Formats: sequence, structure tokens, C-alpha cells
Amino acid sequence: MEEIKKVANLVAGDSIEISVEVDGRMEVSSYRTAVNHLGFVTLPLVGDVKIGGATVEGSRAVIAKAYGAYFVNAPVVMVNFVEDSVEGEWGFVTVTGKVTQPGRIKIPSAKGIRLTTAINDAGGFGPSAKTSDIQVTRAEEDGRKIRVSINYNDIGQEGNADADISLYDGDIIYVPQRIF
Repeated sequence: MEEIKKVANLVAGDSIEISVEVDGRMEVSSYRTAVNHLGFVTLPLVGDVKIGGATVEGSRAVIAKAYGAYFVNAPVVMVNFVEDSVEGEWGFVTVTGKVTQPGRIKIPSAKGIRLTTAINDAGGFGPSAKTSDIQVTRAEEDGRKIRVSINYNDIGQEGNADADISLYDGDIIYVPQRIF
């Protein structure tokens, strides 16, 4: 007898992958993103869309409506839940904010992962990213949270290798939006 699976609602930290096709042309192809703590995902062209609490099918309808506002013909939207339950041996860091593909990044070794590598693995900066004020949050063993601000430009333009810090399991990187 086939096991009946419970349809779960999407919560913060869940990852989805979307594709959007309009008039036979792929407008968004295999874009992966994670639900943030407020229940939103950031999507190309449409920006932030609230899907937290919805099922995958419910989120598809919400995302299709958001993209429908940008096209004359109705878009075909595919949404898949991305199973991240396979834990990396060394854990994960989470990259949020104005990067191309926010979400969890697997740490490749016990040495951690460098900030530049984590941002690169998240698809690089989005066009409105404020690279001079990247926030890195780390939980200490006693539960306190430490937040540091990194000027990414110091790493490449100024050659400050010390600014390219090592990240460890549970660290959260936030790339804010630049105010024009």
C-alpha cells in the first residue's frame, strides 16, 4: 500500500526552486531561493513575494499571480520543494538579502568557508546590493549573538585579505540593499 504523504506548509528556511515560462520562452530557469524569517522569498523581476505558511501548490499560485502582473499572457510557473535535509559534514551558512540566489551554502571543510566564497556560491551580488555594509551574525556557545559589519570592497579593491573572514556552521550573512 502506498504511503500517503502529509502536505506541509512552507516555513522559514525551506528552499524552493522555480521556473517561469511565458509564450514558450523560459523567463526564469531553475531559480533557487529560501523562505526568510518573515515568510517571503525574493524572486527575479517581481521582488519579494510572501509564501510562508502556504503549501508548494499554494505558493505556485501566489508566484504565478505576481509574475502575471508583468506579462500580457499568463505565465506557466513550476515550483519544487528543495530537500535540504542532507546535512553537510561541516554544516551550512545562510546567505540572505541582495544576492542572486539566497539560501543555505554547504561548508566544504572543517576550515569553514570564506565570505567571498559563500557570496559567490549564492550567485554573487544582486544589482542593488550594498557591498560596503555586509552583516555577519554568529551565535556564540553561550547563546549570545555577535554581529560584525564587513566592507566587501576592502577585500578586493583594497587587498585586505583579513576582511575575507572564515564562516562556520550557523553563520548568517545579510547583504543589504543600496539606497540610491
